[in-house]
Amino acid sequence: MKNYRRLFKFLKGKMHWFFISLLMIIVIQSLAFISPLLVKAVLDDYILGIEYEWNQVVESDEYTVKFNNLYYKQTRFIDENDIVIKDASIILYKNGFYFVDDKVDRSNIEITEENGFFIVNTSFEGNIYSYEALKLNKDEVFSFYEPVIPHLIFYIVVIFIKTIITIVCGFIQAFSINKVINYLANEGRTRAFKNIEYLPISYFEEEPSGKMATRITKDVDGMIIMYRQLLLLFATAVLSFILAYVGMFILNYKLALLTFIAYPIIYLWVRFFLKKLKSIAERVNESRSLLTAKINEVINGIQILQVFNFKKQTVNEFNKINDDYRKEQLKEVKLSTTLGWNMINIMRASITTLIVVYFGIQHFNVAGVVITAGLIYAYNDYLSRIVEPINIIFTQIGAFEHSHVQVDRIHKIIEAPTEDRNKEYIERYKGDIRFDNVWFSYIKNEYVLKGVSIDIKAGEMVGLVGHTGSGKSSMMNLLLRFYDITDPLSGSIYVDNMDISTISKRTYRSNIGIVLQEPIMLKGDIASNIRFGLDNISDEEIIRVLTAMGGDKLIKKFPDGIHQELSRKGVNMSAGEKQIISLARAIIRDPAILIMDEATSHIDTETENIIKQSLEYACKNRTVIVIAHRLSTVYNADKIIVLDHGIKVEEGTHDSLVKQNGVYANIYRSQVANIKDLKNL
Repeated sequence: MKNYRRLFKFLKGKMHWFFISLLMIIVIQSLAFISPLLVKAVLDDYILGIEYEWNQVVESDEYTVKFNNLYYKQTRFIDENDIVIKDASIILYKNGFYFVDDKVDRSNIEITEENGFFIVNTSFEGNIYSYEALKLNKDEVFSFYEPVIPHLIFYIVVIFIKTIITIVCGFIQAFSINKVINYLANEGRTRAFKNIEYLPISYFEEEPSGKMATRITKDVDGMIIMYRQLLLLFATAVLSFILAYVGMFILNYKLALLTFIAYPIIYLWVRFFLKKLKSIAERVNESRSLLTAKINEVINGIQILQVFNFKKQTVNEFNKINDDYRKEQLKEVKLSTTLGWNMINIMRASITTLIVVYFGIQHFNVAGVVITAGLIYAYNDYLSRIVEPINIIFTQIGAFEHSHVQVDRIHKIIEAPTEDRNKEYIERYKGDIRFDNVWFSYIKNEYVLKGVSIDIKAGEMVGLVGHTGSGKSSMMNLLLRFYDITDPLSGSIYVDNMDISTISKRTYRSNIGIVLQEPIMLKGDIASNIRFGLDNISDEEIIRVLTAMGGDKLIKKFPDGIHQELSRKGVNMSAGEKQIISLARAIIRDPAILIMDEATSHIDTETENIIKQSLEYACKNRTVIVIAHRLSTVYNADKIIVLDHGIKVEEGTHDSLVKQNGVYANIYRSQVANIKDLKNL
């Protein structure tokens, strides 16, 4: 029920389409309900109704037939004004109609020809009766049909109108269903995608990107399947089932009660089937996710795979995952074909055979039920409508179980706890930053920051230096609030003397810019990558910022300037060019605090000089924190903070730290030595 509540939450604003679909289903099923009764009436009352008892009458009216200069009228049309003289009968035997001037019991009829005369022989309660009969020609047969032709025409018109209404309602139903499922697919993907923006960084570390992509693109189909199943199974099938039984009881309650014999078996079978299927469906979906994740992994890492020749290993891993997926799918197919579809077909075939064998003889009497052709048709039609919902359960339940799993998965994104989405206006920070005895761990009791305390004044350029794993990136993550300090005993972080944990994340980040080690380039041109959602930023402003940063060469390089389209992931640009764009993206927002994460680690010396020039421009009127791999980036920093295994071990300017001959000096000397070695080559 939880998933259905989720589904109806999505349908808010589109519920009228749901009710339209439901109304069309009711109309279609109601029309389907009366169809067997109409056909039965046409067959039994009018086409084969000629065999009903007849009476010879005195006067003629619209229901009388003139035969051998006498008037005859079916018993069912006799009223109080008619004077009945005697009974008569019309018998359909083999390929002909026979008239008997008497009432004939229709049990065990046999007609023979003797000396040009036809004799009707019948037995009743051990007695044999014989009657003379006249074989009717085509014109005589038609004359006996004439009184009911207007009724036949009426029923034919009704059936035609019913068919037209069914077609129109079917079209409206299909349109309304497609309207809703398109909305569901779009809304599901949109909500999941929007929610990603507000998910904490920790969520992405736990969930592979391949799985996330699968959930947004593929698992949203689960809601579509569930909606279809809701209408198909719980509306169409259930309504069809109920109305079919109403029809069967209208026909004859004794025949209707015969079908209940099968339900205990069906119930036990369905329970067993569903129990088996649920566990398989979960494994199939998990295998599919692993397969998708592996494909994404290979695509994202294709360069490394090709260079280091991991192809064989990768193919083997893929084949194993793919084979596991195939095996789980095969188990599902085997279950559906053996316990599902075949079972229904066996049941249907058995019941149909029973009908043919047990009730297939016209005029047969079983337990007081007179079996007619129309009754057989209507009964079998209603029986198929009863069996069909059961068939739907077995044939669709696999997709149904999958849809529940998929809906659960997509809602793990949609309903995942998010960061505070509130964004309020806040005055631009001065830029004072203070870490007060900060302890932090990603895994309980495995601290990556250990009692770090630092003070950064507004407008300062500060370098964070340390070996890999020293805690530099963790400080950035905390300052950007990708992670929060949850334990009050683990210290606090302040900006302008405000505890940053007391401000909504979106509000807090509105005054912070970031330049990552690996610049993110989005589909579009250079301008759109710099503007990045700020529609009020003009092309002139973008060019001004780039020029001030020393990025005018970038503008001149491309024939379309800032409107140069970027290829996938910006592969038509160098690492340095992408970094300049990334830095311009941050600066154009005029943040009070700018954080640069290893911004020069992957660029050449020439581009590094441009980045240094950019930094000089970036440092104006803002606090800049540079996580430095190359110390040349922070030579001129107002302050350099050195971390070692999560502990602040040194603090000072470049010159003062070199003189201390500590951790910083060792890093500096190693980089200088490497540069000298390169020059000597």
